Amino acid sequence: MRASGAPASDVRRRIATELADDVPWNRVLNSICTEPHPLGVEMASAAAHTNLGDVRIFRGTKRIERRVVRLLLDLMGNPGGSGSLVSGGTEANLIALLVARESARARGWLTDRPEVVVSSTVHFSFTKIFGLLGLTPVVVPVDDSLRLPAGEVARRIGEHTVAVVATAGSSEFGVVDAVDEIGPVVAGRDVHLHVDAATGGFIIPFARELGHDLPQFDFSVDGVDSITIDPHKYGLANVPAGAILFRGAQDAGRFAVDSFFIDTPVHNTLLGTRPGAAAVSTYAVLEHLGRDGFRDLTRTNFEVTQYLVDGLRAAGHELFAEPQLNIVVVRMPHAVRISQLLESKGWIVSTSKRFGETLRLVVTRHVTPAMVDEFLPVLERACKEVAAEAAPR
Repeated sequence: MRASGAPASDVRRRIATELADDVPWNRVLNSICTEPHPLGVEMASAAAHTNLGDVRIFRGTKRIERRVVRLLLDLMGNPGGSGSLVSGGTEANLIALLVARESARARGWLTDRPEVVVSSTVHFSFTKIFGLLGLTPVVVPVDDSLRLPAGEVARRIGEHTVAVVATAGSSEFGVVDAVDEIGPVVAGRDVHLHVDAATGGFIIPFARELGHDLPQFDFSVDGVDSITIDPHKYGLANVPAGAILFRGAQDAGRFAVDSFFIDTPVHNTLLGTRPGAAAVSTYAVLEHLGRDGFRDLTRTNFEVTQYLVDGLRAAGHELFAEPQLNIVVVRMPHAVRISQLLESKGWIVSTSKRFGETLRLVVTRHVTPAMVDEFLPVLERACKEVAAEAAPR
């Protein structure tokens, strides 16, 4: 730290210089997070000083958090459930599996080798969680449609199983597991079924209303015990805004840590000091847009996704899989080199370490047809440059 403080104008100038080096949203095609809604940004700024870790001071902010949880539970088909706002999908998934493990312990069924059945494409956050919680993954290969097969889940559940994780919108492909088939094979077996809907939670309900053929994944499916949903992705709230939701009215309280102080409630989240700004931003966007607004956004995202797919196919590219949500994965020789070349030209896309020779493109609020029109010629030039590099000499 400097001995004497710098003038505010100097600090602002230096920060502005660094921020100016961030890639502008109109060149970003790899991120499931997007530019937050302007009202969310405005309200988050108004609540920048708030801390949900001290609800005696920030009692109004706490009421807003509870309203957000009720709104999300209602969206997920379970107004009578419980939940908490958290920092994002990783914390939400961690709390879900912590509750699953401790529920098994409370029933006297926790063995010396607790296992969790997951797909081979489950999000990498679970690798962190398994290490932290001492859980052993039972990895089920995805089927030809890149989904976790329900029949294989049924076969892999055993005496050590404490949980099954399904995904409603995988990060790599946007694939939605058939939760409506997995739920019935898990229900009644005293195994916790968690759905990671960090990506799809704000897409699938509205896409289904628009007629897209997507499986049901929420609490209306028998057997679903908890759901992760991220308002800071397709919910357009400021980062860090995630949520963990439970079926039972008391389930969120199964992870509870008391504090030192009288009149301070127990903590049901990992973070002690928590940003109230994220709760306020989420509430502002949910209330302002409503179901109609999110349905319109979803319609637009699917239209732009189709526009991108049509442009790619017209240029002769082949999709790795037909997109279920708004993630387009293209088969592409030398994908890593092409991605690097695109980044040198100012465009950010992503390539999978596990599924080489593919280029992943994400459509969300900031991606427009005009942006697609700018991107596709740049992609074609990059493909030609890399093909020339790779050609025998």
